[in-house]
Amino acid sequence: MSDPITPPMKNVLDCPPNAGLGWTRRSFVQSLGGMALAAGIVPALPLTEAVGEISNRGEKGADRARPRYRAVSWWLTFDDLTWPNPELMDKIRRRADQCAANGVNSCIIFGTHLRWDFMPLWGRLHDEFRFIADELHQRNIKLFDHHSATITHRPRNRDEALSIWQRNRHHVPFYPTLAEAATWQYEGSHLNDWRMMDVATGSSAYVPAYNAEQFCPNHPAFQQAYASYVKRLLADTGIDGLMSDDMIFYADWRACGCPHCRERFRREYGHKLPAVSDASFWGNRQSAAFRDWIAMRFQSTADFLGGVKQALPRDFPLLTCCSSSDNYYLPSFGMSYQSFIQNCNHVMLEMCGSTPTVQGNWDERIPAQLLHLDIARTHAAPCFGLGYGFFPDTAFFIWAVNKFLGSDCWFSTLKGRLNLNPAQLAALADDPELVGEGYNWEKNHPDMFRGQPDTDIAIYFSRHTRDNYGQVPGDYSYDYNASCLELMRAKLACEVPAEIPVYGQTRRLLLSSVICLTEEQRRQLMQFMHAGGMVIATGPTGHYDGKGNRLATSWLKELGIMAELIEPSRPGGFPPYQNFLKPVQLASYQKHPAAVPLLPGGWNEVAFGRGRFCWRPERMATKATAAAVIARLQAAGATGVPLSGLPAEWQLRQYRDGNRLLIHALPGHVETILHPVLQNQFSKERIVEKLQFVPLSQLLKLVAPAPLAKVILHSPDLPESRNVQPGNAQTWCVDPAGIRRYFILECLS
Repeated sequence: MSDPITPPMKNVLDCPPNAGLGWTRRSFVQSLGGMALAAGIVPALPLTEAVGEISNRGEKGADRARPRYRAVSWWLTFDDLTWPNPELMDKIRRRADQCAANGVNSCIIFGTHLRWDFMPLWGRLHDEFRFIADELHQRNIKLFDHHSATITHRPRNRDEALSIWQRNRHHVPFYPTLAEAATWQYEGSHLNDWRMMDVATGSSAYVPAYNAEQFCPNHPAFQQAYASYVKRLLADTGIDGLMSDDMIFYADWRACGCPHCRERFRREYGHKLPAVSDASFWGNRQSAAFRDWIAMRFQSTADFLGGVKQALPRDFPLLTCCSSSDNYYLPSFGMSYQSFIQNCNHVMLEMCGSTPTVQGNWDERIPAQLLHLDIARTHAAPCFGLGYGFFPDTAFFIWAVNKFLGSDCWFSTLKGRLNLNPAQLAALADDPELVGEGYNWEKNHPDMFRGQPDTDIAIYFSRHTRDNYGQVPGDYSYDYNASCLELMRAKLACEVPAEIPVYGQTRRLLLSSVICLTEEQRRQLMQFMHAGGMVIATGPTGHYDGKGNRLATSWLKELGIMAELIEPSRPGGFPPYQNFLKPVQLASYQKHPAAVPLLPGGWNEVAFGRGRFCWRPERMATKATAAAVIARLQAAGATGVPLSGLPAEWQLRQYRDGNRLLIHALPGHVETILHPVLQNQFSKERIVEKLQFVPLSQLLKLVAPAPLAKVILHSPDLPESRNVQPGNAQTWCVDPAGIRRYFILECLS
């Protein structure tokens, strides 16, 4: 079977007459080291105004206790390097006033980003941060610092220096020459000694996309130096939270071959890191040693954050940048919030590129965002969705997407990617000026953003499969992504647990090409089914244990399903996976003569206790399989949100909060108007200036599963909320006149 690439898919009601009217971090990260194989598929809540309340972390499941954020970037530019001066102080006060007027309750510093490059100016920078924090605190607004802990700009020639200016000016690129950098020390240790080393060349690993070098998380002197800096930062500035960025292996498989990484691999995992010519190791997922190398990469980045956590006061807000935790190439970078959450207490997802895309879509965010939201809920942590835009329409839409999904919002411009002159930059609005409509509406309607997702369908994300089996996107990531996207397009709400759930809230569980299952996970799945749950599995299922070792008896065979898995031959090599012939062949099944007879529709079904196991050998990334899964869910009673009459492109998601059901509705596609001139210099795409929405006009029909006492329609598009008139206690006809962008139905029983 070839590696499939599946592109996205593209009433008359029983009611009275109407009375009224591209570019992503997936592709970006893949470009950084230049080693990833083929691109992967591009496949919430109120806060009181008291500053103290935002910092009180909630207990697990205590939805109302968690801090809620309405955040914007607080941009620093080269002007800030002139601190202190009266003009800059006035500018800070005016921006703080804008934040307060537009519903912002937290600001996150952006700029002076590659913090080690600013070491000679730390005292002045920190004094400015203290002034900013004091001004914001007077307005009941939090300040987080956000900087790169590990990257340093090191252009090797003028062309690379110009590349930084054109594409990464938002960093405020203030860096030393290579010769000067070689002399820099901190607390007696040379910064150059901390650098990641290229496993192939033995020289410092280089990151072309940033024109940068990077420090190694396993270097003890760097660990100690950064912890020392963090303590100094807090003492000097009075910040309320820290986003410590970039502790991943940006040079992908080329990093890191420094003595400290090699020694850790020998000491903790029992292996010597071999030369890149050893094809029995590099890129060979059948090699236990190579799988251990992957495990060490994830643990190294998580452990570095553990050192940061120890340098901070207890429960001090800590997060790190992460644009995805689900994709196939992440083992090369050691990037996953499933690892970061070991030491972070806030979760974030960077929605790179434009939201919506220049094509007007946004659902490519769903697979990554649902996984991050589960990580956040499991650990009672707030979850930020960071989206980029430049104009009011996109600022509102980024806020609406986050609230629809149940996430807090961090809105940011990214003007340093536009390569504009000062006059052009001055014509663009500042971040807090763009968010007022959404943020103030959320501030005034806090009860609309409470509750937990109300669905009994879940798609299990198998990190064991991604880490220890998947080499190309077709092995697992395509099928996981397709599961999330196809269910959403079919109006079937779902969640994405990173662990096998207990039967109860979740009654239907999808396994999409989950080829690796631990013994404990297999036991949990049997318990889930015996209790009454339905497991719907597609593609290769349960042939390897959690560490990627082939099972003597597959899980399918244990369940009575005889199907022989045929694995393609894939050679090892360095860089990993670049030597595969296209199209890449995937594991597939050869039908066994003793297989369980197929039921109509091509399913193998086996009953267990009060539940059942449903399996078919085809992969979820094929349209026919996706359609069969959706039909199977619908036949089992999955009807989705009980609201009809919306245009087909609108999406629905519902939340349960005590005796209230909250139904959120948002267009899944909008028309975009691109700016005639402005272009992102990284993606080479023009930026979205305006969005066009089609107003709703047709009556909507809500059929509740149980009688309701009251239904209220809320929307930022309406001057005020309005009551919905019932047809009877269970059927309500909703007049959406005046709504075009986003609405919430509040249903009270």
